[in-house]
Amino acid sequence: MTLQRMPRSRAIRYPAFDPVLAVLAGLAFLAAAFALAPSASGQVFSSTPYVGPPDPAVEQLRNRIEGLESDLKRATDRSEKLAYDLSQARKIAEEANAGRQKADADIAALTARVEALEAGGRGDSAAGPAVSNARSEVAGGSAAGQSLSRVDISQLPQDEEGLLKEARNLLLDGNYPSAQEGFTAFLAKYGKGSNAHEAQYLLGESLLYQDNYREAADAYGKLLSSYPKSPNGPNALVKLARSLRLLNKKGDACKALELMPKQFPKASDAAKQLASTERQRSNCK
Repeated sequence: MTLQRMPRSRAIRYPAFDPVLAVLAGLAFLAAAFALAPSASGQVFSSTPYVGPPDPAVEQLRNRIEGLESDLKRATDRSEKLAYDLSQARKIAEEANAGRQKADADIAALTARVEALEAGGRGDSAAGPAVSNARSEVAGGSAAGQSLSRVDISQLPQDEEGLLKEARNLLLDGNYPSAQEGFTAFLAKYGKGSNAHEAQYLLGESLLYQDNYREAADAYGKLLSSYPKSPNGPNALVKLARSLRLLNKKGDACKALELMPKQFPKASDAAKQLASTERQRSNCK
């Protein structure tokens, strides 16, 4: 048997690899990938930086810090104002203290004159050398006062400080009528000023030195009623009692003196001593 030769099979030929086609296929794949990518990926490659939503905790902390800074600024401003006010208050207190010391010295001198005038009026020869010397001093002062002419008050300085100063000088010089006119003019112009209480008290002094006890009592009484916080209040109360005693109203004088510890519990030792002396002279129980 004769074997027949099978025909030789033909080899399968594949098309040759084309590089150009491969590149085009890759580009097509990338284009498809970009087209199908989510929109967020576009922000990654965008020129505008991505900004996320604000964090509520961070915003709350920022607002809290800003509030604290505002509170600190207000506290600092208030502290500076308080420091300035304290400095001004200290300055005013120092000036007031200096004025009070001068007023106390003036009052002491005026009180000595009143005591000597009363001793001279009583003719109390048993008063001792001290009163005798004071009587001589007042006698000389009274003679000088009689020789002094009345001062035209309109010619004095008319500002508040100047008028009060000149009226006080007239009182210290023994020119009591002119001093009375000066204090009366001052109160007419500056009755609501800060120095009105002092002028009211010194008006009472000028009247008391002229033995005008009734008007002096009225002047001291007005000081106590119109200027209850005046530092001259304790002395005015004593002088009111003295004026009443010299008007032979010792009972009323004692009633006035009974008000001292209630109305002026912080009165100076000098005022308390004057009150004690006045009680003895008025025979207060």
